[in-house]
Amino acid sequence: MGRSGVSPILAIIAIAAIAGFFYWLNLKSAALDTVVEPVMEEEVVAEAIDLNTAAMAADLEGSIGQEGWIRFVTVNERLGRAAFTIGLDAETSLPVLLAPDVIRRGADVYGNDRVNMFGRLYVLNDSIRNEWVNQEAVDAENRDAIPATPGFFLADSLSIN
Repeated sequence: MGRSGVSPILAIIAIAAIAGFFYWLNLKSAALDTVVEPVMEEEVVAEAIDLNTAAMAADLEGSIGQEGWIRFVTVNERLGRAAFTIGLDAETSLPVLLAPDVIRRGADVYGNDRVNMFGRLYVLNDSIRNEWVNQEAVDAENRDAIPATPGFFLADSLSIN
């Protein structure tokens, strides 16, 4: 046989080898589990609690980080389009900042309104106060009206009674 007779035989052997390899892959893949079920982590759902305004007034710094409802409180003063103060007791005012979603819904809060709010207490410092004014959440003329408290309440939801 000459050189020209070997080429067709080698091509047939190569095709048979490839077909055999694919057959072997098919057998191996059929042996694997074909159903893969996703493993979902269980989501921990914390029950929303009512925050005690008297306890917050007594130890506002210790209350920072708490999340829950503040219900039936009176707005002391409107500070701007997105901030106001509430009275925790006769002496203690707490600044409240509205979350962007609440602002987009057009919640306008004025002095003496009664409100229910859900949110979280965060640390408040001078740089945060200045940023509130820079972002126009607080009107510039009300900069000094922001209470000098160690924390503020970020309201994620708000209803006016």
